[in-house]
Amino acid sequence: MSETTLTAKAETYFSFSSGFVLAIVANILWGTSFLASKYTLQAWGPFTSAALRFGIATVCLLGILKAMKKKIEIPESVGHWVGLVVIATSAFGVLYPMQLAGLKFIPSSLSAAIMLMSPLAVLLLSRIILKERLSKLKYVALTFGVIGGGVLISSTSNGMKINLDSDFFWGTLLTLASAISLAVSAIVTRKYSKEISSSTITFWTMAIGFLELAIFAFTFEEDVLASITRDANTLSIVSLFFLAFVCSAFCFYIWNFALSKASPQEIASSMHIKTPTAVLLGVFIANEELNAPIIAGTALVMFGVWLSQQKKIWGIE
Repeated sequence: MSETTLTAKAETYFSFSSGFVLAIVANILWGTSFLASKYTLQAWGPFTSAALRFGIATVCLLGILKAMKKKIEIPESVGHWVGLVVIATSAFGVLYPMQLAGLKFIPSSLSAAIMLMSPLAVLLLSRIILKERLSKLKYVALTFGVIGGGVLISSTSNGMKINLDSDFFWGTLLTLASAISLAVSAIVTRKYSKEISSSTITFWTMAIGFLELAIFAFTFEEDVLASITRDANTLSIVSLFFLAFVCSAFCFYIWNFALSKASPQEIASSMHIKTPTAVLLGVFIANEELNAPIIAGTALVMFGVWLSQQKKIWGIE
C-alpha cells in the first residue's frame, strides 16, 4: 500500500473522528436544554421564554454564518417564502411553545424521552406526505417507537385509567404534539433544501420563528416587556443565555462543522446521547422522579430510533 494511500486513509479517519466527537458534544449540550428550558419557565411564559431565546440566537447565528462566510440569500419566489414560513412555524412558532408549556407539567426527563419520537415521526410522515417507500425494517422500528410512546404516555396515568383532567397528561400530550411538529418541519425542510441553501433556510426560519413567538407572547401573555426584567432571576437569565448562545447558535455551528467532516449516517448514532443526558440531569440535579414506564418507554423508543438507522439486521432489510 502506497504512502499516499495510507495518508489519505489516515486523513479520512481523523476527519471522521473529529466530526463524530463534535456531534457527541452537540447532542450532549442539546440534552441539557430540557432542564435549562424548565428554569426559564420559572420567570417567563412559554412564548416569552422561546422568543427571548431565539431573538438572541438569531443575532448570534447571523454572526456565525458571517464568520463561516456563508451567504444568506433573500428568496425572490413567493413559494419559497411560503415554505420558509411553514418551516419557521413548525420548527419554532409551534414547537417550542408547546414543548415549554408541556415542561410546566412534566419532568424534563420525560419531555426528552417523548421528543426522541421525532425521528420515527419523520419516517411515518415521509411515507404519508412524500410517498417515500419504507423498508420492512423501518416498519419494525416504527412499531417499537409506537409501543414505547404508549408506555411513556402510560406514565401519566394511574394504572390503565388516563385522567384527561390531569395537568401531567396534558403536558405529555403537548410534548408529543411538539415532537410531531418537529417532524413536520424536517419533512418540509427536506423538500425546500433542494432549492434553498441550508444557511438561508436556517437564518430566515429562525428569524421568522422569533417574530412569530414575539407576536404570540404579546398576544397571549401579559406584561411581556415588564416581565423580562421584573420576573427574571439569576438562574433564569443564565439558563436563557445558555440556551441562546450554547444550545442554539454554538451547537448549530459545531453540528454543521461535524457534518462537513462526516456524513449524517456516520454521526446519526450520536443523537442517542441526548435523551440519557436529559434524563440524568433531571434526576440528579432537579430531583425528578424516574419511574419504570419512563425507563421502559425511553428504552423502546431509543431502540426503535436505532433500528430506523440500520440497513439490515436479523435478516430484515
